[in-house]
Amino acid sequence: MKRLFACALLALSLSSCYNARVCVGNVQKNDPVVKVNSVMNHHLLYGLIPVGNTKMEAKEYVGDAENYVIKNSWTFLDGFLNILTWGIYTPTTTTFYVPVNEMGK
Repeated sequence: MKRLFACALLALSLSSCYNARVCVGNVQKNDPVVKVNSVMNHHLLYGLIPVGNTKMEAKEYVGDAENYVIKNSWTFLDGFLNILTWGIYTPTTTTFYVPVNEMGK
């Protein structure tokens, strides 16, 4: 039992989280940004079948900002749910960021 637990812990610690970041407008990758919203996306069969509302408008989440960053990733919870359901349910999380210098506008 201890061996199984150790192997499972090792496998989880060696896995990484998927992460993709898109900068829209005049945002550089090293500019300081502030998180403004986060949305969980629902998929089935390792992301092959989207479930629910698949059309996402960035303006709904960032308002009138012309410069923003969209980050799509697998969080720990997303990966845990994926493992728990053997890949049948595969969620991802989309997070929206706005540059600090545009927060006062």
